[in-house]
Amino acid sequence: MAVLSKIRDRSLFLILIIGMALFAFVASPKDIVGFFKSDKTNSVGSVNGEDISREEFTTQIKAYQAGRANLNDSQAANAVWDNLMSEKIYTSQLEKAGIVVGEKDIWEALINDPSIKQSPQFLNEAGLFDEESLKSYIADLQDDDSVDGKTRWMSWLGFERSLKQNLERDSYLNLVKAGLGVSNQEGKQQYFLNNTTVNGKYIFLAFNKIPDSTIKVSDSDIQKYINTHKNDYQVKASRNLQYVKFDLAASDTDKTAIKKSLEELIEDNNSIVGLKNTDDPTTFVSETSDMPFNDNFIPKNGLNSAIADTLFSLKIGDIYGPYEDAGYYKISKIIDEDQESTVNASHILVAYKGALRAKTEVSRTKEEAKARADKLLRKVKRTSTDFAEEAKVSSDGPSATKGGDLGWFKKGQMVPAFNDWVFSHKKNQIGVVETDFGFHVIKLDDTKSEKRIKLATVAKTITPSEETENKIFVDAESFAAAIAKGQNFTELAKENNYQIKNAQKLGKKDDAVPGLIGNNRNMVLWAFDTETNVSDVKRFDIDKAYTVAQLTRREAKGLQTVKSAISIVRPLVIKEKKAVILSEKLQDGTLDEIAERENERVQNTGDISFENPVRNNLGKDKTVVGTLLGMKETSISRGVVGTNGVYALELIKKKMPVELETYEPYRIRLEKKLQKNNTTIFNALKKASNVEDYRN
Repeated sequence: MAVLSKIRDRSLFLILIIGMALFAFVASPKDIVGFFKSDKTNSVGSVNGEDISREEFTTQIKAYQAGRANLNDSQAANAVWDNLMSEKIYTSQLEKAGIVVGEKDIWEALINDPSIKQSPQFLNEAGLFDEESLKSYIADLQDDDSVDGKTRWMSWLGFERSLKQNLERDSYLNLVKAGLGVSNQEGKQQYFLNNTTVNGKYIFLAFNKIPDSTIKVSDSDIQKYINTHKNDYQVKASRNLQYVKFDLAASDTDKTAIKKSLEELIEDNNSIVGLKNTDDPTTFVSETSDMPFNDNFIPKNGLNSAIADTLFSLKIGDIYGPYEDAGYYKISKIIDEDQESTVNASHILVAYKGALRAKTEVSRTKEEAKARADKLLRKVKRTSTDFAEEAKVSSDGPSATKGGDLGWFKKGQMVPAFNDWVFSHKKNQIGVVETDFGFHVIKLDDTKSEKRIKLATVAKTITPSEETENKIFVDAESFAAAIAKGQNFTELAKENNYQIKNAQKLGKKDDAVPGLIGNNRNMVLWAFDTETNVSDVKRFDIDKAYTVAQLTRREAKGLQTVKSAISIVRPLVIKEKKAVILSEKLQDGTLDEIAERENERVQNTGDISFENPVRNNLGKDKTVVGTLLGMKETSISRGVVGTNGVYALELIKKKMPVELETYEPYRIRLEKKLQKNNTTIFNALKKASNVEDYRN
C-alpha cells in the first residue's frame, strides 16, 4: 500500500516519464532533438507568413470528417490542408480588394441553397420554405450536447464555412474577371487570323528518314535540354519502391482441416447433437459458426450462382457441404421454404388539389376526383377499352407515358392500401383504391410466386493456421535478410517464384501504395526517412500479409535528374538533333531542286487557314499554316520544324477575308475564353504565395 501511495503522489511525474519513453521508442534521436529545437511545434504550416496552428488544423479535420465515415485520417488531413491553404490565400486577396462577406450575405446564401430551400424539413403546411423552421433547427443543433448532436453541429459549421468561402471566392473571381477584358482590335485580329487563307508549296522531310540508332545522345545533352526547359521538368519529392507481398493465406492442409472440422459438426458426436439432428438450429449456428444465423428466407438470386441450383434442389432437412463461398467454408441445412408472391400492375392516378405530389395544374376537388375515378373504372371494365391507352390519356401519375405500367413488385413496396388490394385480387381484376396520392384505378396484369429457402449455415473463415503463419513470416523475414546481406532483389525473387510489384512516384503525403489494399502510410514514411538509402530493404506488416520493400529511387524536389528524365527527354533530344540535320538539307536551292536532291516531291497545301489547317499529309500541324500566314508571297521559309518532320515552305497566295462592320462576336468569344477557368486564377495566386508545409 505504501508503494501505491508513492505512485499516486508522483502520478504526473510518472505520466511524463512514460510519455517520453514512448516518444523515444517511436522517434529517432534526431527527431527528438529537432522537436525541441523547432519553433514550429504548434504549427502545421504557413501561408504568406500566417501560421496554420495545430488546433485549427485538428478542429477542421474533425468537422470535415463529420458525416464522412469512409474517409481515413490521412485523406481528411490532405483535404483540410488544401482547404485551409486556399482559404488563407483568398483571405489575403479579399482584404487587399476590400471584399467583405457578412452574416446577412451568408444567411441569404443559406436560404437560397437548393439543399435547404427544397428540404421537406423546412417547408410549411402550404409546401413553402419557412425561414423560422430553419432558425429553430440551427438553434436546436447548437443546444444539443449529445455526441451525435456535437457531430451534427460540427458538420453544420463546416457547411456554413464552405458557403462563406464560396461567396468570398465568387466575389473575388468575378472582380478579377471583370478586369480581364478584350479590346475590339484584339477581336479584329482574331477574325483575320482565323479567316485568312493561304496557299503554298512545300517539301517535307520526315524525322523517321533518319534512324534513331544513328543519333548519339549524351547525358550532357539530356541535362542541357532539361536546363533549357526548366519549367517543364520541376518535380515534387518522390520515391520508387519495389516489393514482394507475402499473403497470409491458408494452405491446402489448413483448408482440409477446416473442412474436416465442419464435417464433424454434421452428425451427432457422443452426447453432442449435430446439425443434422438439432431441434434448435439458431442456437447451434450461433455457438459453432463464424457468421450469425440468418432468419430470412432467401430467393435463388440471393445466393452464389455456383451453389444456388444445388441448394434449391434439396428438401427440408437436407445438408449440403462443406463448400467454399466468399472466404468461408460452409455447411448448410435446409430448415424451411416458402413461396413469395410478386405482381405486375398498372394504374390510372386521378389526383386532386392538395393530394401528395399533385401537380400544380391539378384543380379538381377530392369529390370530383372520386367521381372521375369511378367513371374511369366503368369505362376500362368494358372489353373495348384499352387500359394502357386510357392511362396515357387520363393518368396524373409519372407512369402515364408507359400506359400506367408499374412493373413487377413485391409485398410492402407500395403504400398500404395499394399493396393490400393488389395482393388480395386475381389476375386481370380491376378496382379503385384511395391513397394520399389520390384515387387509383388499378389493373392486376399478372402474378407469380418464387420459391425461397431458409438456411442454417455454419461457416468457418478460411484462415491460415499458426504453423502456416509462422512459415510465411519466416519466408518474408528470410527474403528481407538475404537482400540486406547483399543478394539481388530481382534475382532472389525470381529464384523463389515471388512476384515483384513496383510503386512509382510515391509522394510525401501518400498513404496508399499501388497494388496494396488499405492505408500503408508506414511504408511511405520509411521511404522518405532521411536515413533510408537506395537499395535499403525492410519488412512491413500489412493487412493479412507481409511485404518486403526495397527503395529503388529517391528524387528530390526541384529539377528532374538526368536519370529520372532520360526516358522522356531522350526522344525529344533525338528529334532536335534530327531537325538540325534535316534543316541543313533544305537550305540551298529552289523547292524543285531540293526535291530532286532529296528524292522527295513538291506538294501543294491547298487553301488552308488557322482554323482549318488540315490538307493532304499536313494533318493538324499548325506550324505550317502559322508560318505561311507570316510570309510574303513567293518567299521561302526553310527548316520549319513541325510535329513529325521539317518543312521548306513557299507562299503562292494569301487571301484576306472581307472587313466586317463589327468584330464584337470575336471579341466576346476571346473574352469568355480568357475568363473561363477559375483554376487558372487560383494557380496563379498559389504560385505567387509563400506556402510552407510542416506536416511531415
